[in-house]
Amino acid sequence: MKKFLVLGIGNAQVDLYRKLQGSFEVHGLSNTNIGRGYKYCDHFECIDITDYNQVLEYSKQNQIDYIYSVGSDVAMPTVAYVSEKLNLPHFVNYEVAKACNNKALFRDVLRGVYGAVPFQVESDLPESLDVDFPMIVKPVDSQGQRGVSTAHNKHELIKSFSFAKKHSRCGDVILERKVNGEEISVNAYVIDGELIFFLPSDRESWNDYDGGIIRKHILPVTINEPAIKNVERLVRETIHAIGITNGPVYFQIKMEKDNPFLIEVTPRFDGCHMWNLIKFSTDIDLLSICIDHLLSKKLNKLPIYTVNPSALEFICQAPGEIVSKYNADACSLYQEHYYLVGEVVNEMNGIMEKCGYKINLVD
Repeated sequence: MKKFLVLGIGNAQVDLYRKLQGSFEVHGLSNTNIGRGYKYCDHFECIDITDYNQVLEYSKQNQIDYIYSVGSDVAMPTVAYVSEKLNLPHFVNYEVAKACNNKALFRDVLRGVYGAVPFQVESDLPESLDVDFPMIVKPVDSQGQRGVSTAHNKHELIKSFSFAKKHSRCGDVILERKVNGEEISVNAYVIDGELIFFLPSDRESWNDYDGGIIRKHILPVTINEPAIKNVERLVRETIHAIGITNGPVYFQIKMEKDNPFLIEVTPRFDGCHMWNLIKFSTDIDLLSICIDHLLSKKLNKLPIYTVNPSALEFICQAPGEIVSKYNADACSLYQEHYYLVGEVVNEMNGIMEKCGYKINLVD
C-alpha cells in the first residue's frame, strides 16, 4: 500500500484524511496531536510542518510516496520543498509555493498585473506612506485572518501595525489599499497551464468584525456578466504571472463596481470546505479530482455542469466559550461539527471561531 503524508491535522485537513482512508497508509504530521485529523492517521509524529528538514527526514525514513495538504498556507512550501527533493509528484514548485505564502512576495510578483492592489511592506512603523487611508494592515506571512485590521488614520495605524507584527513570523507587515466593495471567492483548477475549472461565489463576512472573517459562501455568484469576465481575466493573468501550472487555486477578490481587485491567492484548496459546497451544487468533486491528479492519473475534461443555488454557512462562537447545543436543521444537505457540546472553543483568529458548518439549498 502506498504511503501518503498529510501535513496538519486540523479541521480543513480532515476532508483529505477521509478521502485517503482505506486506499493508503496514511501518515500525519503536526506540532501537536490535538486536532480532529489525528484519529485518521495510521502513523503520526509531532513535527513542526514548517521545518523543511525535519519533514524531509521523516519522509525519507518512512519512504513516503505522496505528500500534500489542504486548507493550510504554511504547509504548501514544505510540500513543494520535500516533493522536489525526493522527486515526488507535486503541483507547484517551491518558489511558487513560497511566494504565495508571503503577501509581500506575491504582491511584488504581481506588480502591474490586472487587479493588483497598491501596497508597501515595512518591518517598523513607517514615517511616510505610499498607500492612502483607509488601509488594510496585515502580517505578511500569517494564516487566515490572524493579525488583520483596518487603519483609517495614523493613530489607528499605530495600533494596527503592532497587532499585525505580533502575528508575523518574520516580523514584516504589509499595508494595502482597502478596497471597498463586494467580496467574492473563486475556486479554480489548472492542468498543464490550462484553466479547466473557474467558479466564482459570493462571500459574506461578519459585518461586526474587521479583517474579512468569513461567515458564508454562496453559489452562484451574483455579480453581472461583464464583472465575471473581468474576474476570469484576473484569475488567468494571476495564475500565469505567478507560475501556477497545475492543481487547485483559491482566490479572494473584492469588487469595485465591475472591477476586481486581488486580495489573496493560494495554490491549494481553501480552508472552508468549498470543494464540498461545489460537490453538492454541481456534482463536481474537486478534492477527488485533485487526489487523482496528484497520483498522475490521466484526467478527462470536466463534464458540463449546472450550478444549483446553495450556500455553506459556518456555525461560529467566540473563543473561550463553551460550545452550545447544535440546532438540527432538517433542510440542510450536510452538517459537520468540529466540537462536542460542552467543549471550549479554541482561539484561532481570536474574534469569531468556526465550530462547524452546514450546506443548504438557496431559494
